[in-house]
Amino acid sequence: MILSSITVSSISAILWLGTLWLATMDTSQMTGTELQSPSRSVLQSSSKGDAKPKTCHREGDQIWLISCRGLPCPDRSRSNSAHDLVAGLKYWRYNKQDSSWDKSTKQNLLDGDFCKLRSVVWVHGDHMGACEAFETGRQIYRELVRSVENPEPIRFIIWSWPSAKTLTRPVQDARLKAARIPAAAVRLAGLLETIPANSRVSLIGFSFGVRVISATLQLLAGGDLDDYKLHEALANGRKKYRVAFFASAIDSGSLQPGRRFGKAIGEMKSLLLLNNYCDWVLKHYGKLYCRCARRGPQALGYTGLATNGGLSADRDRIEQYNASAFIGRHHAWRPYVYTPQLMSLIREETLGEK
Repeated sequence: MILSSITVSSISAILWLGTLWLATMDTSQMTGTELQSPSRSVLQSSSKGDAKPKTCHREGDQIWLISCRGLPCPDRSRSNSAHDLVAGLKYWRYNKQDSSWDKSTKQNLLDGDFCKLRSVVWVHGDHMGACEAFETGRQIYRELVRSVENPEPIRFIIWSWPSAKTLTRPVQDARLKAARIPAAAVRLAGLLETIPANSRVSLIGFSFGVRVISATLQLLAGGDLDDYKLHEALANGRKKYRVAFFASAIDSGSLQPGRRFGKAIGEMKSLLLLNNYCDWVLKHYGKLYCRCARRGPQALGYTGLATNGGLSADRDRIEQYNASAFIGRHHAWRPYVYTPQLMSLIREETLGEK
């Protein structure tokens, strides 16, 4: 029979492809009730839920997209300066008057009193094309500010890195994107260092976007990553970042001291983790390293972060919640962003003053 010729690994690859496809589909196409609030919230925090979302008119806000797509990898043989790392980046600013994206420059980004605006940097996950990054980022911004009482303007920056689908085999494609992340991270580190030291900066990452941000903070803390290292003047730890991660596609222990991103925690003022213990893609995260998911490491977004041992001293700065009752088995950014209870947590972490 034809079915008997299909190997177990082939079936696993098909399942992996199907679940990755869910990450790019619209939530209106999803079946089931994964977006409905359960009768007993897993967040156990009704005060952080949105009572009635409303639309905000925020004329003072800025929306930017900055892209490192198409750029060569930075030089690994020497430490990189911020000037070298941001050279070649492409800049667009959203024009609210005619609802279009206008090409811009780094100088325009930094013009004016930069420090008066809080900067929020959104880093998308895998399977995000260059064109899709514009609209996706704008949706994230819209939901982030939807119910904000504080009229303080923000600068919302979409970091666009080369994550469009490239290979037909999903596991191999995911490994290719993972290999691109260090180069994207070192350039993001250069961009963050162009922001004045006394500015307030928050970072939001989904899936592989979490890996980009973690690698960036590792470099800013003075660590090295796959032979990349920042110029000494860059890795000076001047700023502390408020960070929100959801569906984190990094090894569950990689933020522990001495591990791959072990210095990243030191660059965070606070950290919010929205985990999903039912995420079907993160369940197979170990296949990034070997054919069998059970033999590879588990994903942080699937297991949560152990805050005992090496991270005991940082426990007060870390909050994490199980979002599986809201998200179900899906690995997609939309359910997190369009679930008021979860978006409220992200909003409080990135825009709050705690």
